[in-house]
Parts: sequence; structure tokens; C-alpha cells
Amino acid sequence: MGTGLTSAQAARVRETLLCARTPGWHHLTRWLARRAAYGMLLAGFVCVAWAWPAASQTGQLTESEVKAGFLFNLTKFVEWPDGVFADARDPIRLGILGGDPLGNILNRVVYGQSVRGRAISIRRYKFGEDLRHCHVLFVSGSEQGRIPQILESLRRAPVLTVSDADRFAEAGGVIEFSVEGNRVRFVVNQDAARQARVQISAKLLTLGRVISRPGVLGNN
Repeated sequence: MGTGLTSAQAARVRETLLCARTPGWHHLTRWLARRAAYGMLLAGFVCVAWAWPAASQTGQLTESEVKAGFLFNLTKFVEWPDGVFADARDPIRLGILGGDPLGNILNRVVYGQSVRGRAISIRRYKFGEDLRHCHVLFVSGSEQGRIPQILESLRRAPVLTVSDADRFAEAGGVIEFSVEGNRVRFVVNQDAARQARVQISAKLLTLGRVISRPGVLGNN
């Protein structure tokens, strides 16, 4: 990807994304450390594939816990344009749209946490409500059929859109999660990020698959 992260630097970024205050995260961190010790932390992969022990195998982590941790920690690798926050104490507003697969897990992850001095507030939304007040919006897979309308409603709004819905990034969302076997991957749509005026860290881009497709947002 051209940013030249060493394997150790990439491992630190992965650890930042994976660490959260959810039961079982310390087990995941130790597991990753063991992988790093054996030189198996996904070096050379084109797209990110953080391996995580399946809950059925360890009884420690669920897919929802992993996604909640990623969703929170993504905020550490994103910058919003000037004027988005009312003041230095204005929280990062994280919205959940549609069926909520993360439930109280996300609340536990963000409780008492801050990013660059800003607390995290969470709000659940229904389709049709104004979403432009979010800084981060997780679009549930339950909204798969409404994604074009949702993204259209956010045209040019400085909102980091994230979803586990299939082909979300291709449709014009900024970041798409997917789970393949026991691995979590993500795709970043750079055109969508630019249109939303959110700047994503080059370190994060190095670990994800980057595409440049305007999707439903168009080029206007």
C-alpha cells in the first residue's frame, strides 16, 4: 500500500484496534502476541485479516464483541473536518441504524473511554430519522435493502459510515466489515471517505483493502 509499516508497527495498530474493555479481550491480545512471536501476524496480506479465536472454540469472544471493539477503536484512526465538533468537550456521536447486533456489548466497550479527550455517546436510530448528527454510523445488515437511500441521505455529511452489510463499501459506504471463517476483514472506500471529508490514517489503510468507487454517492 506504500506506507511501509514494519510487521511490528502493523501488529501495534492491530492491537490498538482489538483492545477494548470487553470480557475476553485480554485473551485475544495474548493470542495475538503468541502469533507475533512466531512471525504469523498476517505479514504481506493485501487485505486485513485479523485472526481471532472463534467463540465456539474458546468460549471467550463472539463476533459481536470483535465488531464492537473494532467499531470503537476505528475512531482512533479517523479525523473529522474542522467545525464538526461544537467544542473541545463535544463527544464523538456513534449511531446504530437498524437491528442492533452489538446490543449492550458496544455500551460496555465505550463506557468510560475517550478518544483524543472526547467521550463516546451512543444512539440507536430507525430508518427515516436524521442521521447527519452522527460522527460514526454503523448500518446494520438488517438495512441491506435501504443502503442506497441511507447513503444518499448522508451525501457530503462528515459521517464515517460502517457496516457489515454485503458490498457496503462498493455501494458507497466508507468501511465494510466482513467475517470469513475465523477472520475479520475490512474494506475502505477512499472515494466515500473523501466525499464525507473524513481522513483515515494511512496506518489503517495499510491493513485494509482499499477501493476507490463512488458508489451511490456519485461524483457530485
